Amino acid sequence: MTPIASFHTKTLVVTTLPGPTRKRKPSPYCYRLTFRNLEPAVPGCTLLWDVLGGRATYQVALERETTGELRWHCTCADAVYRGEAERHHTCKHIRGLLNVGRTPPEPLPAEAVAATCPAEAAA
Repeated sequence: MTPIASFHTKTLVVTTLPGPTRKRKPSPYCYRLTFRNLEPAVPGCTLLWDVLGGRATYQVALERETTGELRWHCTCADAVYRGEAERHHTCKHIRGLLNVGRTPPEPLPAEAVAATCPAEAAA
């Protein structure tokens, strides 16, 4: 399977993450926004996603603490067991959500640049 391109809407994110098997073959994961706090500055759950694509359905939450800091939570075993021991550990589900839209765009082939920007192709 070839990795799929990441895309997102206001309530849906699809991206490729290492799969749930031992070979870690890239697999599509879907994040569906299930809760959005209308007052995000108030302490408590700010955003909540259901994550589909692995062995089980997980939940990823973004929580605002009383100090105003934001903290991520995931219900997967990696986040539960490692997250307790390592404060700054983030599982692949959280990293996948954080990385959506942050990858640099692929460079356009010269033919595409010539077709859309004739002045740049001549330079």
